[in-house]
Amino acid sequence: MSRLLDRVAAVPIGGLLWLDASDYASALLAKGAPPWLDVAATLAWQRKAQGLLHSDVISLPLALVIEAWLAQAAPLRSAMAAKPRLLAPLKVLLADAALRAHLAELVRGMRAGFGDALLALRVPSPRYWPALAYAQAFAADQPLEVSADDADAAAVYVADFLRGFGEAGVDVLLLEECPASVPSSDDDLCCYGAVINVARHYRWDLGLLQPSAGDYDAASLDFVIAPTAQRGATIAALRIPASFWDSGRAAAAPLRYLSLPASGLQPEAVLERLSGLRAG
Repeated sequence: MSRLLDRVAAVPIGGLLWLDASDYASALLAKGAPPWLDVAATLAWQRKAQGLLHSDVISLPLALVIEAWLAQAAPLRSAMAAKPRLLAPLKVLLADAALRAHLAELVRGMRAGFGDALLALRVPSPRYWPALAYAQAFAADQPLEVSADDADAAAVYVADFLRGFGEAGVDVLLLEECPASVPSSDDDLCCYGAVINVARHYRWDLGLLQPSAGDYDAASLDFVIAPTAQRGATIAALRIPASFWDSGRAAAAPLRYLSLPASGLQPEAVLERLSGLRAG
C-alpha cells in the first residue's frame, strides 16, 4: 500500500507540499554549516526546521551528506580517484563501510525523530550519480556523458547501496536528475531497472525529481516532480518554479515540490508565502 498516495488522497485542498529546505535551514538555523556528520545535531537541526516549515514530506538529501563526508575523508577521495574509469569513483564511494554506517544511522534517527511523517531518501539518479562522483574524485568541472550502459551498470551499484536502508523505515525514494541526465526515452528509464526493483521490493514510493520534462512514460514510477506533468505517473506532481517567491502564484497539483532559497527573503516573508500556498 502506498503511504504517499494515501496522504495525497487525504489532503484534497492544496495537495501535499514537499519542501526542499536544506539550503534555507542551513542559512537560517545552522549558520551556513549544516551538521550532517553529527547525527544528534542533524536531528535537532531538522526538528527545528520542520517545526518552522511543516513540510508534508521529510526528506534526507544523501548527496549533501556525502559531500560533507568527502570533505573530511581524504583516504576515500583518494580511493575514488585510483582508477580513471567513469564508474570507478561511484563504485568505491557506495561501497565504503563507514559512510554506509553513518548514513544508515542518520536515516534510522530521522525515522525515530519524525514518527509517522513521510520519510524520503533523495539520491542522485543512476545517470546523474556517476558524473557527480567522478567530479568529486577528480575535481572535474566539465560535464561527462553517461551512456545507457553506464547508467544500467550504475543502477546495480546504487541498488546494492539502497538495500542498506531496507529496514530503516523509509517511505519514499526520490531520484534526482540534473539537466543532462533527464531521461529522454522509455529506454533511458529502463536503465534504472535495478533501482526500481529495490524500491518495489521494499514498498517504497518511487519518483524522479527533474528540472525539465522528459519524453518517456512514467508508468513504472509513482510520481515525477517536474515543471510540467509527466505522462504515466500515478500521482500528478509539480515542481513549483523559483518565480513563485516573487509572484506568490503556483499551479494546483496533488503533490507540489518547492525549493526554499538560502537567501534573499526574510523568514516572515517565507512563512507568508507558504501559508498562501497551503490555502490554495
